[in-house]
Amino acid sequence: MNLIDFHVHMDYYKDFYEKYNYYNNNRIYTLSVTNLPEIYEKCIGSFKKSKYVRFALGYNPQFAGIYKFDKKIFDKYLDTTKYIGEVGLDFSKSFITHKAEQIEVFDYIAQKSGQHNKILSIHSRNSEVDVIDILKKHNVRFAVFHWYTGKIENIKKIVDMGYYFSVNSKMLESKKGLSIIRNIPIDRILIETDGPFTDLKKQMITPDKLPELYQLFKKTLNIRDFEQVIFGNFKKLLSLQSKCLDISD
Repeated sequence: MNLIDFHVHMDYYKDFYEKYNYYNNNRIYTLSVTNLPEIYEKCIGSFKKSKYVRFALGYNPQFAGIYKFDKKIFDKYLDTTKYIGEVGLDFSKSFITHKAEQIEVFDYIAQKSGQHNKILSIHSRNSEVDVIDILKKHNVRFAVFHWYTGKIENIKKIVDMGYYFSVNSKMLESKKGLSIIRNIPIDRILIETDGPFTDLKKQMITPDKLPELYQLFKKTLNIRDFEQVIFGNFKKLLSLQSKCLDISD
C-alpha cells in the first residue's frame, strides 16, 4: 500500500531523524516543506537524499516581517528540487500587516517556479483570489493548495487551472472543511498531515497515524480503493511535471 504525505514540517518535530527514518522505512512518499530558504539549506545538508522523502524550498508568508526573504539562498538552491513550499499569501488578521511584502516575495517565487516548472505547495488563507492571480500571471503549471480554507466557489477555478489540493485531519472536524473536501474532485485530492501542527483524535499527528488518517477519509468520502486513488493522483502530478521539467532527478 503506497501512502503519501504531501505537506509536513519534519524539521519541527523534536525527533525529526526518527520521523525521517519512519517515512523511509515504511516507504511513504513525503514532501517535507520548509518555512525559509535557510531551513531548506540546513535540511538538505542534514538528511541523506531519499527516494521517499523530498524537501521543498520555501518561504512561509507568515514569516514576512520577521525574517527577510533571502533571494540569494533561494536562487542558489532553486535547481536542487522539484518542489517549492510552503509558499503563498496569508491575509488573515495576524499577518495582513505585511501584505505588500508577502505579495512581492510570492510574485518572485511564482515567477521563478513558472519558468522552471516547479510543483508548489501553497498557503492561501484569506487570499486565494490574489494567489490565483499571481499563479496565472506567471503561468505556474503545477500547484497544490495546502489546507484550503477559502470560498467554495473558487475551488472550480483552481481545478480548472489544473491544480490539486492537499487535505488533512483538521478539515474533517468542521462543517466548512468537510464541504470543501466534498467539493474537490477526487482526482485532485492529495493527503497531508501538516505535522506537527495538526492532531488526530486530540493527539498530535505523526507519520505512524497516516493509515488511520487514510481510513477516516475513505469512510467519510465512501471511496473504495481510496489509497490507490490518492497514489494515482500523486503519480499523475509527477508525470505531468516530468514532461516539462528542466532538471534531472
